[in-house]
Amino acid sequence: MRPWLLVVAQFTLSAALVLSTRWSPVPWLAMIIACPGVGLAVWAWAKVGLLKLRIHPSSTDQTRLITDGPFSIVRHPMYAGLLWFTGAIQATEFEWWRVVTWIALATVLNLKSRLEEQDLRFRFAEYDAYIQRVGRFWPHTERLFVVRS
Repeated sequence: MRPWLLVVAQFTLSAALVLSTRWSPVPWLAMIIACPGVGLAVWAWAKVGLLKLRIHPSSTDQTRLITDGPFSIVRHPMYAGLLWFTGAIQATEFEWWRVVTWIALATVLNLKSRLEEQDLRFRFAEYDAYIQRVGRFWPHTERLFVVRS
């Protein structure tokens, strides 16, 4: 039951942030700031397959481990993109309840990603090595600046 509660919380909190944003006039600065996050999430969705996307934090027999493309940057690029986008739209109008809602969303996505990772560790032996190479929502900064020869 808990995984479904996290899914409901994710969508409820995201909707609260998006629907409470003042969209007229268009918040251009927020949209520009949000673009990389939206791009990352869409790239990940395309990499997984538009019809293979699952919202429940569990795997199936058809689940495959993807570690390239956006998944070589962060382990949960769709969650990272959602956090980036909803964080960027905070710039439209500051309200404490929206900040608290964003922090709650980040907490929910962290819990949900941990459930997913427990499942993936059990299913894929190479997942532990992947965790060491790639950050959950943010790239390992030491890897960003490594010059490869």
